[in-house]
Amino acid sequence: MMHNHHILKIILSIFLFFSCERESKPLIKKSNGNINSITVVIENNLWNNDVGDAIRAGFAYPAEGLPQQEPLFDLKQMPPSVFSGFARSSRTILWVGLSEKVIIRTDTNRYATPQTMAVLTAPEKETLIEIIISQSTQIIKKLKNQEILERQRRTKKSILKQEETRNIFRVEMEIPSAYSLFKKEKKTVWFQRETQKGHLNIIITELEFLKSEDQKKTLQKIIRIRDSIGRKFIPGRLPGTHMKTEEAYTPYVFSTTIDNNEATETRGTWEVKGDFMAGPFINFLIEDKKSKKTLMIEGFVFAPSTLKRDYIFELESIIRSTRIMPNP
Repeated sequence: MMHNHHILKIILSIFLFFSCERESKPLIKKSNGNINSITVVIENNLWNNDVGDAIRAGFAYPAEGLPQQEPLFDLKQMPPSVFSGFARSSRTILWVGLSEKVIIRTDTNRYATPQTMAVLTAPEKETLIEIIISQSTQIIKKLKNQEILERQRRTKKSILKQEETRNIFRVEMEIPSAYSLFKKEKKTVWFQRETQKGHLNIIITELEFLKSEDQKKTLQKIIRIRDSIGRKFIPGRLPGTHMKTEEAYTPYVFSTTIDNNEATETRGTWEVKGDFMAGPFINFLIEDKKSKKTLMIEGFVFAPSTLKRDYIFELESIIRSTRIMPNP
């Protein structure tokens, strides 16, 4: 009798083991949320004082190169007590609070996918503020990469069928189907998407191979090339006017990579002298060492009286999808 009882126990424990095993793989929810917005989980009293100020300074400072000030991220704050259900499925979460020990970590896909959740806690406010300030750059990098991938994932649902980038420049590029070919020359191609109040543009130009120099020289060179393309390609509405780099503000220049090729990223404002047209641009100079050529890919926005951060972000995500095809 004992024997049977023992077997029963083993069977039961095996059964329990398997049922537990199955339980531990829940169906992961799809994350939600607007592009470039962060759910900030923090007690109201911390949010409304200098801890909140540190978060706002670290994550909602004005994005570079836009004509009007717009924050890098939109912050949606909520206290931990209401952080449940739908809120937990946010794609981007920043959890900040007081705890017995210092915690600095990033959880991936904890409640939904794709999801990045940065957790920052410390025993007292001063340390917490120091952590927020010191960690923000790293966290922003992670969040921005995730948002670019999310933007590209949305683009993949409906891609423009076009041969131009492949045939002329030997590059693959995922452009949303809302864009269409606007102008084409031997070494320059221009795609455009109409918006309610204006348009988004992507221009690809092939240049002879430029070696990268220091940033100041690079910037002068980029402005020169941009303005010559503007003169040739992008006339203003009035005779004798064309698109050029805005002189009042120095553009921001960064080193980056596109498809493992060195690239220079420039963000700034363009204008049409003599006509009241202006807007932001993002420009990538990509050095293709294998083919000994330089590609300039630029996105620029004309959308008066509209916020432009997410438009520039859309253009950046398209340009960052560029893949240079191997030589035949």
